[in-house]
Amino acid sequence: MRKFLICACMAVMGITVCHAQYNSMNVPDSCSIRKSIVSSWITAPFAEVQVKNRELHTNDAGELFQVRMEEGMDEFLVIVAPQTFHDVDIIENGTQRHTERQEEFRAGSPGGWVVYRDKQTGKTNRVVWYFNADAEVYVQFRPAEGNLNRCYADMLVFGSYAARSVPVGVAFTRLYTASFADIYTWTKNTLPWKKVTVQQGVYRDSVQVAETIKSRLGFIDYAENASYNEYGILYDIISGNPMDDETVATSYADRLTLSGAGFLKWIVDGFVTPIAGRGTSIPALLTHTVDYGTLSKNGVLSQERNLSFSLDWTRNLAAAILSVRTRKNYTYETGGTDVTVEPFAADIMNGMLVQSAGYVPNTGYEIKKLKSLLYVLAVTEPSYMYLTAIRQPSSLVADEMVFNECAVLIPYFDDYGRFGCYVFEKGRQVSLERFVLQYPNCFVHLSRVKTNGNFFPQ
Repeated sequence: MRKFLICACMAVMGITVCHAQYNSMNVPDSCSIRKSIVSSWITAPFAEVQVKNRELHTNDAGELFQVRMEEGMDEFLVIVAPQTFHDVDIIENGTQRHTERQEEFRAGSPGGWVVYRDKQTGKTNRVVWYFNADAEVYVQFRPAEGNLNRCYADMLVFGSYAARSVPVGVAFTRLYTASFADIYTWTKNTLPWKKVTVQQGVYRDSVQVAETIKSRLGFIDYAENASYNEYGILYDIISGNPMDDETVATSYADRLTLSGAGFLKWIVDGFVTPIAGRGTSIPALLTHTVDYGTLSKNGVLSQERNLSFSLDWTRNLAAAILSVRTRKNYTYETGGTDVTVEPFAADIMNGMLVQSAGYVPNTGYEIKKLKSLLYVLAVTEPSYMYLTAIRQPSSLVADEMVFNECAVLIPYFDDYGRFGCYVFEKGRQVSLERFVLQYPNCFVHLSRVKTNGNFFPQ
């Protein structure tokens, strides 16, 4: 009988605390297990560990962990991984379907503990602790060079360092048997735990808005420069004129005709119109937000073409919705809608540590760090969406960057604490990974907009 795996949905087991070692993040704790395997696994020579079979151990709370060794090129890993389950839909004989719960022991599951050691010398290089539903968000500890009585901590978020080389006032060897509650206590004032501690139940508005947008995508047709004005009349953004008869003829009563910028305006108008009785004004959205200076290269170019179109558009949209909601007149400068946070110390590129420029005024962030940035924003600014202007190489002027395209990003966490992000661009949905790959070597500028349930796009 052949069985075909068609869908796997991770479902982490309900978590209890280990012994008296309470931790507020409810991470399964292997401290009692590690105390019993220090000499046999954690500090044992590579030759001894290499021939060991996997072992199952139970902590003081009755939770099951697997201890095993994995071998790399220069290092070997001793892994203490918690038991988790995932539900798998199975089709038998092409028609019958049922669900099976399958067991696994993933090192990257919350509560996973891994020590990395050099195969030749046996030297311990680092200890990694996984505490998050996303395995690419973790904390690691490194011993001081030649001194196991000191250690340093790093916190990583999708390849970016939220903290780097933070001194920890304990001997490195204490990490072999420490509980997660211990390491949190040691680092709660020095590591940015608030940037990675996921809240539950605060993303309903974000998801509701995203799903509403998603349900309308099949009724949107793309047309260059097309946008509805504040009264619902289709206009050409660039010329400032109503769309000609040929274009309007393709815009049926039950369909929308929009450009990329018009699509973002349509989304924002879904919040604005129920309050103001009409949408945002196209001329107001074209107000320049960047002064390049008349004598600079960009200043000369800006006299011939708009270098900051989508930056102006997204900034003015964010300021417009804030003004309508607060009944005050805000600009992007006075409204604080620009995202300018600097949550990271450095990035990892091809295994190498690379310093990051962070936020660049009137430019934004390198797109390669977008996922890690959105993760932190989702934690620290729940229920926000981000109007995104994309700064990319000009197709007309060599070696010049311009803001032409735009998108809306809606980050969230699901009920299991896993990070996700809706990406909508030009009337379609794309994955975050595809969006990043689509604009290599580009920058993204984010303008924040609070989501809520009062969202009724036309």
